[in-house]
Amino acid sequence: MIVVVNGKLLRDGSVSPYICGEVSPQVGDFLLVKTQYGKEVAICKTSPKSPQHIKEKLPKIIKKLSLDEIKKIEILRKEEEKAKKVIRDLIAKSKIPMKLAKVCYTYDKNRIFVYYTAESRIDFRQLIKDINAALKTHVQMVQVTPVACAKIIGGIGPCGRVFCCNLYLNRIPKTKSNQPPLGPCGKTLCCWILKDEKGKNG
Repeated sequence: MIVVVNGKLLRDGSVSPYICGEVSPQVGDFLLVKTQYGKEVAICKTSPKSPQHIKEKLPKIIKKLSLDEIKKIEILRKEEEKAKKVIRDLIAKSKIPMKLAKVCYTYDKNRIFVYYTAESRIDFRQLIKDINAALKTHVQMVQVTPVACAKIIGGIGPCGRVFCCNLYLNRIPKTKSNQPPLGPCGKTLCCWILKDEKGKNG
């Protein structure tokens, strides 16, 4: 019997099911998981359960992180800030029309994710080579929309609370044109859209 839990990936806040295997996670545990990109960290969001149907091959939990291993996450965050500065300088030097949003290492530092926004498709092949040469790791460029950028980065909305998309939404509502108020992402506030959807549904 396959047992899974939902985990929130620290890298981008996405929530996905993970196979427990021999691990018995509890809500709030920091988990080391094996994704297609390598070893990453997720936070357990649900209790273990056995789904009736599994339609795809799910990533597995490697283990629960110890307190010392959790401290490594803070070290990685500091290294990510240094890497972000290096990448920002390389982008400025290349004069590529893109805005750097976030930089994340995998737990084993075998890969670095570079999240960015741009108004159109861009050729960043040389930039990838430059980043790889500077940081000595595999580079994964990820273009995101302004709304997804707000979800990934997180922050405080005009209401004084954490962004809805970052706090609990795994689905980003569709925005509507000419409908205030706007969020920091430049789109209609998620809570405003959800309130409108709830009103229409009775």
